[in-house]
Amino acid sequence: MRKFFFLLLVLFSFTKASHAHYFSESYSNWSIIDNKVSATFTILKLEATRVLQIDSFQELGKEKELSEGEVFLEYFKSRIFVLNSGNQCTLKEQATLVDGKKEYHTIEFTYLCDATDSIKIINNVLFDIAQSHVHLSRIKKDNKIFEKALFYNDQTILLDNIDQDEEKSFFSSLSNFIYSGIIHILTGLDHLIFLIGLFILVNNFKHLLLVITGFTVGHSITLALVALDIVMPNTLMIEALIGFTIIFIAAEYMIKDSKLSNRIVSVLVSILVLIGLSSLVLDIPISLITSFALILITIGYFGIIKSIKNYGIFRIIITSLFGLIHGFGFGVFLFNSEFNQSNILSALFGFNIGVEIGQIILLLVLIGLSSFCLKVLNSENYEYLLKYSMVLVSSMGFYWFIQRLYF
Repeated sequence: MRKFFFLLLVLFSFTKASHAHYFSESYSNWSIIDNKVSATFTILKLEATRVLQIDSFQELGKEKELSEGEVFLEYFKSRIFVLNSGNQCTLKEQATLVDGKKEYHTIEFTYLCDATDSIKIINNVLFDIAQSHVHLSRIKKDNKIFEKALFYNDQTILLDNIDQDEEKSFFSSLSNFIYSGIIHILTGLDHLIFLIGLFILVNNFKHLLLVITGFTVGHSITLALVALDIVMPNTLMIEALIGFTIIFIAAEYMIKDSKLSNRIVSVLVSILVLIGLSSLVLDIPISLITSFALILITIGYFGIIKSIKNYGIFRIIITSLFGLIHGFGFGVFLFNSEFNQSNILSALFGFNIGVEIGQIILLLVLIGLSSFCLKVLNSENYEYLLKYSMVLVSSMGFYWFIQRLYF
């Protein structure tokens, strides 16, 4: 009973933090022809709701009865500029919402500048709300395409400073995407929580390396498939499934040495059944077929680990499958950036390297914390710490799974 109340406490205490689970990202495509600068800005609709954290815009939406997209547009207009030789270019076509991908807001606008030399683009959108925000810009000028990632400490694109040498462009793009990959994994709270759950679940270092390797192979495959536009998943479904992967590994931890294994599996299956049934009457990202597939995976996997002792290979397989799901989330970031096709290798290779560096950083931190706790705590208190840490993991996974489906 105490664990139940602790779980509820965690759920309510971390609601605000876990709402920020989405990696904060946006994208833009710029076309510069003569003195005309046209742009298309794209952002996930759910990500755009961060603007409602600002009281003035929340009040503006209520006062003028604006939609969430229209509120974001008002916020957007005062945070993006195009300058020419230090002077602001004339806004020819006001920023407007246009039809685009279902899950995204798409904004188009056009500037007229006095000349095409010394053009500076300043993009402050969302950096005042989320310092971890990353914006990928793709600029086409003189039949050449350039890319630049913008961060909290660098929100400016100086076209005169873009090196057009192909070799330097490759390494510049590579370093940009490595940095983006590191930031993506280290600020992607759901990915971090999943890895923390794996660390707690697998207490053998050699087996942990194999499990992490399986996860890496899985997410590398789907990252490439999505980035190359071979497969395009439902973004909201993938976000929800990432929450489910966290619940799944937490359930496996709770089942270990537990007499309540059947009850835990029954609860997990019941949740999936309810979600499947609700998909018949509600517009949610997970369909009845997907729910049924998750039920089969859940029953099959937990049936296997219950009946055999050495099920390490099955854990590696299931973690690899979960890696495929997380890879879809990574890949959507690259796909939406619409990177220069001549830099496919630098984008894929760089971003994947960055993700792996981020994972290694997290694992090293966890190993250090684990070693410290083992020194200052006796074995009983250390196990107590792990159990309640996994309660936190399962709580956040459950919250994300439900919140991403219904809210």
